[in-house]
Formats: sequence, C-alpha cells, structure tokens
Amino acid sequence: MSMKQAIALLLYAFDVALCLFNIKRKNSRVYTATKPFLMPLLLAVYLLFLPEGAMGRNSQILVVLALGFHTLGDIFLLFPRNRSRQMFYLGMLCFFVGHISYALWFAKADIGHSAKAAVVAVFVALAFQYMIFRQLVLGPRKYAPKLMPYTFGLMAVFVSIASTLGHGSPVYATLLSLVGIALFTFSDFCIMRRMVRLPLFGQMTVMSTYILGQSLIIAGMLLMQKV
Repeated sequence: MSMKQAIALLLYAFDVALCLFNIKRKNSRVYTATKPFLMPLLLAVYLLFLPEGAMGRNSQILVVLALGFHTLGDIFLLFPRNRSRQMFYLGMLCFFVGHISYALWFAKADIGHSAKAAVVAVFVALAFQYMIFRQLVLGPRKYAPKLMPYTFGLMAVFVSIASTLGHGSPVYATLLSLVGIALFTFSDFCIMRRMVRLPLFGQMTVMSTYILGQSLIIAGMLLMQKV
C-alpha cells in the first residue's frame, strides 16, 4: 500500500468515525461539517486503489459522477425537511442520477455479464418494489408521490450488479456490491418511512448503513477490476 492510499483510507475512516460519533452525541454542527466529505474521500480511495491500467477503462467518469451526485444529495439532505421540502427532492434527484451512473458503470464495464442473472434480478427487484409500494402507499398514511420513482434507481443498480455474477469477475466481488446496494436501499427505505411518519430506525442506523453500503459497492467494483 502506497503512502497516498494509506492517507486516503485514514482520512475516510476518520471522517466516517467523526460523522457517526457526532450523530450519537447529537452534535449537528460537526455532523453537518463532516457529512459532505464522505463521498469525495471515498472517491479518492477508489481512484487511488484502481488497478494499473484500469483508469483508462470501464468509464471511470461514471464513478466520479455517481459519487459526485451523491455528495450533492448529502448536502441537500442536510436542510431541515420541515423548512424546505424542495431541498429534499433536489437531494433525492441527485441521488437518483448517482444511482443511474452506478448502474451504467456496471452495465458497461468490461467484466462480463449474464442475461439470466439479470432477468432473475429483475424479478427480485420487482418484488422489492411491490414491498416498498405496500409500505408507503397502502399503509395507514399516504406518501409523497415523488418517492416511488426514486426507488427504480436503486433497483437499476441492483440489476446491473447482479448481471455480473459469475461472468468475468470474482463472485465475492459481485456479492460485496450486492450487499452494498442492499444496505443502501435499507438506509433509503428508513428515510422514506420517516417521510410518511412511520419511522423504523434513527439517524445512526440510516447513516451507518448508507456509509457501509457505499463502501461495499466501491470495494466490489475495485475487486472486479483486478481480474
């Protein structure tokens, strides 16, 4: 491991620890100051750990776009929803664009793809969509109509990751990214439940699953490109 790689990892780990610690302490100022740096630091880790020769392959600009838009989403979501619902929807739109960028990377990457795995993943994704629909639409409270289309971005990432299963990349790499998008989806589902006033877990769970999910997606992507 080079000095630059070690520094990037340490800075990312430090920012994650500081962010989560201050959620627990309910120190909103430090949390607000540390959250916008999470995804840029993760991007730095990704770029520094890319295997030799991978920078010019696999449309790495899509990873930059994904984590860049997720950073914007993190910033917009810092605004109190009771004061600015428009900022929340802007944040959600940024995350959606980031999800599509992730999905395009997995779909276009030179790592092999399986149509059968993708078809199975589509059915699994539809089942999750129906579960989310029942939770947010058919529950005791109606949800904001703009929430449901957003989840298709998450499902697009899931399907595109699953399409790489066992075809040109290590199975464990695909599984890492699949666990990552599952955690990401769970984090977003907690936020959506909070939006309809049916909260499941607090901000600590939301942020810890979001950070771990993003980290596992990136780890899987790096491992896929080491083949």
